[in-house]
Formats: sequence, C-alpha cells, structure tokens
Amino acid sequence: MKKTGRLISLVHNPTAGEGEHSKTGIIRMLASHGYRCNYSSSKKKILKTIAPETELIAIAGGDGTIRKTVMRLLDKKLKYKRPIALLPFGTANNIASSLNIPEDNNKNISSWDGCHLKKFDVGQVTGLQSPSYFIESFGFGLFARLMKNLKKMDTSAIEKPEEEFQLALKELLELSRSYAAVPFKMEINGKTIEDKAILIEVMNISSLGPHLKLSRTADPEDGLFDVVIVTEKQRSKMEAYITGKIRQEKPLFTIKSVQAKKLKIEWLGRDLHTDDQVLDIEGYPPIHISLLDSLLEVVTPTGKK
Repeated sequence: MKKTGRLISLVHNPTAGEGEHSKTGIIRMLASHGYRCNYSSSKKKILKTIAPETELIAIAGGDGTIRKTVMRLLDKKLKYKRPIALLPFGTANNIASSLNIPEDNNKNISSWDGCHLKKFDVGQVTGLQSPSYFIESFGFGLFARLMKNLKKMDTSAIEKPEEEFQLALKELLELSRSYAAVPFKMEINGKTIEDKAILIEVMNISSLGPHLKLSRTADPEDGLFDVVIVTEKQRSKMEAYITGKIRQEKPLFTIKSVQAKKLKIEWLGRDLHTDDQVLDIEGYPPIHISLLDSLLEVVTPTGKK
C-alpha cells in the first residue's frame, strides 16, 4: 500500500524534454504515488521557502536544472538540505545516467519509497574572480570552446536530441583536429605536470556533454575526482573516440584518468567551463580545485552504487 500525503518540493523545468512534461502531468503522476508537491519553476526563483516536513527535493529537468537547484542549495548554505530525487527530462541527462536512474518515470518514482541514498560530492574552484562550484566537471580547452561555438549556431531546425548530439560531436571533431594545444602546469598528488594539452577535465561523474564518457571510474560518492588530460601527443586518441561516437560504435575512451582530492592548475588559455557554464577570466590565475566530500544525498534505486 502506498503511503499518502508525503510532502516534496518539486523544481520543474517546463521546457525540458521539449516541453513534453507539463506541470499538471508531473504533479498528477507524483500524486498517484502518494506525494504532495510544493511546486516551483526553474525559470523563476526556485526553493524560495521549504516546509519543515518536506521529505525530498525532486528535480524534474536535465543536467542544467539539477545544477541550478544545487547552486541554490549552496547559496542557502544547505539550509534546505534534503535528499534529492531526479526526474531526468533533459537532453543528455549525464547525471541521472551516472546514477543508474530509471528512464521509466513510474518505475523511478516507485523506487523513492525505501530508497538508497547515495552521497554526492561537489567540486569547489577558487582563484577566479569569485568561487565556483561544480557537480559534473570543471574543465579547460575543447569542451569549453565547443559550448561557445554551439551558442553561436542556429539550432532552430533541430527537432530531436539525437540530431543535437550529432551536431555537437561533429563540431567537437573539427575542434579536436584544429584546436591549438595550450601550455599548462598542474600540481597533483605531490607531483608537478607541465605539458601542452587540448583538453583537461576534472570529472565528478563519468560523462559530460553529448554523452562523452571520459572516465569509467568517476564516482560522485568516492571522495575523489577523476582528472582527464589530453595532451598534444594524444590528439589522435581524442579524434578516434569522437569519430566512434559519431558512428554510434560505443567506443571506449582510452586515455587513463588520474584520481585526486585536490589540485592546482595554471592554464595559459581562455577556454574554461564549470558544468554547462562557460567562464570568463582575467589573466591566467592559478586555479585551485578541491572536493567537498558527501555534501549532497541523491535518491538512487536500492542497491545501485
């Protein structure tokens, strides 16, 4: 028998999934599983208040909506801290995929009762004009440039997520061939690495962007980042991986990551991002990246790690 009357705070992106998941439909679906909702749109001021009896914060949207909600919680110094449940209605849904969240909405919501709570780390970045936080990845080079280029493109004719992925992958392939390698200096695990790279990603989860699985071991619960470096000499490996993705061959990314809790990077380039946000910087400041261990809790299917 389903429990009734359990209160959740629902943060909903009304445009996620091309607007197919309406406010009314989601609230009705949650009610059928015994939940009452305090609703807020991600397009307005989210989580303005939260009732003490609230059991979960449910986020209905994609990776961007999840990040926006988590940043709101951090702004409130986790005053509203509750377990987070995900309804992945976005395009890529890298966060939900990394946590094995079911795509079937009813199966997903049914798993919230007697759920497993997975600890979820958050990355902190200092040395910029103001501190920044990330839940997916923080990076330099190719992926940040890709986001800049995609924002300039006319994508109005794109109708399906698969078409959007193909456009992004083809643009990324061109960039991987032409992007000038940037000198960097990294202090990590007591060692110093100096080289030229086309991409550096500090991964908290295994994938980013158009389902680019750059680390098979990244786990947001393990208290470690997976740091991926693609040097000038490894450019061909990056090209091969992207080409395989375009051909839908399920390729494996063959460049091994390095695990660390903190690191310092000096990057002599302009292309930086935190999650899905491109950053503007002044000069080339030393950037410190550290891990805030187990800051969040996310509902995952029982037994799934």
